[in-house]
Amino acid sequence: MKYTPENFKLKDGRICKIREIQVKDAAETAEYLKTIMGESDFLNSYPEEITITVEEEAKMIKGFNESDNTLMIVVEMDGRLIANGTITRLRKQKMRHRGNVALAVLKEFWNLGIGKKLLQVLEDYAKEWGLSQLELDYFSGNERGRVLYEKCGFIQVGETPNAYILKDGTRYNNIKMVKSI
Repeated sequence: MKYTPENFKLKDGRICKIREIQVKDAAETAEYLKTIMGESDFLNSYPEEITITVEEEAKMIKGFNESDNTLMIVVEMDGRLIANGTITRLRKQKMRHRGNVALAVLKEFWNLGIGKKLLQVLEDYAKEWGLSQLELDYFSGNERGRVLYEKCGFIQVGETPNAYILKDGTRYNNIKMVKSI
C-alpha cells in the first residue's frame, strides 16, 4: 500500500474516506466511470465509450497498485465511490521530476471541497516521490475546474485549439497547466 487512508470532513459536515483504490473496487469503478462521463462534457469520454469489463478494470487497478509511477486514490462515502484522483510520474529519466494529475467528482458532490482535497493529497504524494512539477489538462469551458486549479497554484502554460469536439459540434480547447512544487 502506497497511501494511508484518512477521513476528512466535507464543507457540509459529512465525513468521507480517501484511500488507495483496490481490486475489490473494480465493478463499482467501471459503473462510476460511466456515471461521471455522463455528468459533464468536460471529461474525455462519453459513457458509451466506457466498455471496460470488471476483469479488465481489476487488472488495471492491480497494475496501478504495483506501479512505482502511479497512484490512484478514491473518495468514498458510506461505502460508495464518489470521486477519484490519479498521479502518474513520467518514466523517462529526464522527465521523472514531473507528474500528471487528474481527478473527477460525482456531480452531486461538487463544491464540497473534494477536488481541492484530492489535489492536496496528490501534491503531497508527488513531494514524497521527489517531484518538482505537477501538470494537468482541462477543457477550455470548464470554469469550475479552472478556478480550482488556479486556487491550488496551477498556472496556464499552453493551449491546443479544438482539441475536443462534442457530438453536437461544440468545440473546446485543451488547456495545459503546471505547478512547481
